[in-house]
Amino acid sequence: MESLGNFLHALRTGGPIMYLLAALSYVLYWQVITILLYVLKVRLQTFVDNNKLRADLSSTDASRVELLLIRYEEVQLQFRDFIKNRLRFTGVLLIAAPLLGLLGTVLGMLDMFNGLSLRAGHQTTLIVAEGVKKSLITTQTGLTIAIPALFFVYWVRRVANRRELELLEHKVIATETLTTDSDA
Repeated sequence: MESLGNFLHALRTGGPIMYLLAALSYVLYWQVITILLYVLKVRLQTFVDNNKLRADLSSTDASRVELLLIRYEEVQLQFRDFIKNRLRFTGVLLIAAPLLGLLGTVLGMLDMFNGLSLRAGHQTTLIVAEGVKKSLITTQTGLTIAIPALFFVYWVRRVANRRELELLEHKVIATETLTTDSDA
């Protein structure tokens, strides 16, 4: 309960930029986790097997091998395009987090300079302190959102590459099996 109170206090202290950072954080991590779960669970070989182009009995073994190779390439391209498009959007969100934090820093500094220009004694000190606080909290929040997400994106890329290698292994095995069967 205390951490929720701290979160709400930070949200109010950082000004309107903090609300944007909270929304961006939600969308960014939802996107990253969705992609990660997809990549961890997907078995590309099942897409090839379920949608394998079956040649009729009159077709030659060479054309069956060619159709199978085409199907593997289609699945690989669809997977790669899906991941690339999702990661592109995630990258934009990832870059936006520290930039929004920087915008909050600039707004906080403007508040601070506004306070300095007042020359109202004790009131000046409070306004300057609030401006510095807003500057620091938005910067910290933007970086706190972006840095872990960067590691998640890297992990997604590694797992996606692993899935593509698994598909390539299946492709080689299937091609060898079909060509061996046709030779026999």
